[in-house]
Amino acid sequence: MVAVPLRDIEPLRPLLNVRPLGVFSDIDGTISPIVRRPEDAKVTPRCRKLLAGLIGRGVQVALITGRALDVARSMVGIEEATYAANHGLEFWIDGSTEVVEGVAEYTGLVEHILAEAQDLEAAGVQVERKGPGVAFHYRRVRDGEAARSAILRAIESPMEVERFTLLEGRKVLELRPRIEASKGTATRLLAERLGVNAIVSMGDDRTDIDMFDALSDLREEGTDGRSIAVLSPEVAPDLLDAADYSVVGVEGVEWLLAEMLKVLDEKEP
Repeated sequence: MVAVPLRDIEPLRPLLNVRPLGVFSDIDGTISPIVRRPEDAKVTPRCRKLLAGLIGRGVQVALITGRALDVARSMVGIEEATYAANHGLEFWIDGSTEVVEGVAEYTGLVEHILAEAQDLEAAGVQVERKGPGVAFHYRRVRDGEAARSAILRAIESPMEVERFTLLEGRKVLELRPRIEASKGTATRLLAERLGVNAIVSMGDDRTDIDMFDALSDLREEGTDGRSIAVLSPEVAPDLLDAADYSVVGVEGVEWLLAEMLKVLDEKEP
């Protein structure tokens, strides 16, 4: 399967008639443009308004991201939304925080890895502490491939690295706890907790494939859904293989959310 360009809302219309409906979305590269400095990333005002509009019409909106929970909530700025952060290690559900069992023991391990990776920051790599994990951003380094190789060499040596899973995204390498958690497990958990019968899922990166695969499994189990790949010059071919449809960039997501609102408003008395 290769994602089909979505140029009209009609293929999704039957799905949008199902209740309760869920919209599960990544943040960076999906509702927030990719920027050189991760800390400068912002959700577009239009995406924020449209997502809030969906919530106001009874849609369960969940943001499933690799960001830390506090950062994700700050970026999106919608308290009524649900959040799955750190690739499914942290959750914000019904106004309270939940953490996957086993996360606490990784605090000391991360400290040791950060100490070992100090030279990377001097070379221009941005090292981001993400609670029980750590991310190495190299978008701002002129020679990206050399920076990527340097990161891999730096994290090979500490014994503690064996306790982590290595994820690779758009100009970022990330170590996260070797715990049964991913955007896929987060998707399954939230589908159950939020009680949705249909899901529209959106993402732009390799880590979102887990979300799309989980949605495919849920579909076989009776929860209808469609996955939307958000295209960019850096899009991974396997993301397109995992998705049902595609839109181009954050602007395409804004168009899609607006079209969804139109369909939902048609059902209003």
